[in-house]
Amino acid sequence: MGRRHSLLLAACLLPMAAQAGVELTPFAGYRLGGDFEVRTAGASTKEDLTFDDSRSLGLTLNADLAEPGKQLELYVARQETRVRSSEPLFTPPATALDVVIYQLQLGGLHFPQGGTTGPFVSGVAGLTRLEPKPSGFRDHNRASISLGGGYKLPLNQNLLMRFDLRGIYTALESGGAVFCSGGCTAVFDSSGFIQVEASAGLTLRF
Repeated sequence: MGRRHSLLLAACLLPMAAQAGVELTPFAGYRLGGDFEVRTAGASTKEDLTFDDSRSLGLTLNADLAEPGKQLELYVARQETRVRSSEPLFTPPATALDVVIYQLQLGGLHFPQGGTTGPFVSGVAGLTRLEPKPSGFRDHNRASISLGGGYKLPLNQNLLMRFDLRGIYTALESGGAVFCSGGCTAVFDSSGFIQVEASAGLTLRF
């Protein structure tokens, strides 16, 4: 995700690792949705772009807070997908483009029943990065927020199963160029897009 993202990740990890009650959860999921509008540059015509449904991979890092039933959370995820249109909007002319989507977000979990197991609600906010492939296309960094819920099932003192369902909203800057290599034929004409991710992972608690 680049040097700046790595530094930001390290800055988030250090204070969390210093606290007692730290959890690390690698997860695998499946992500649905992601539609937004673009407008052809210099024209009034609009076109819908759609991300293919595909699997996602990532991890969450949690640290217990002093207040019972609450945890700090760092959420990192990666999805390989394709973005499609019915017209050849990309440069060179094409109707589909491979894209890697990254999320780096920070927030927290709340357990209504207290403790750090059982049902929870989650909320994190941060950055979504869109990286078109092959290299040479312009990357996009956008603000994003994820809201959801899930369940942590304890297997033993240091091992849990975690299940999540979350909605991910990525904000777009209307009028900004979209997935360019050289000249651009389209610009964003949408406030953002929403994806839904279901995931499961094995949690190690330290």
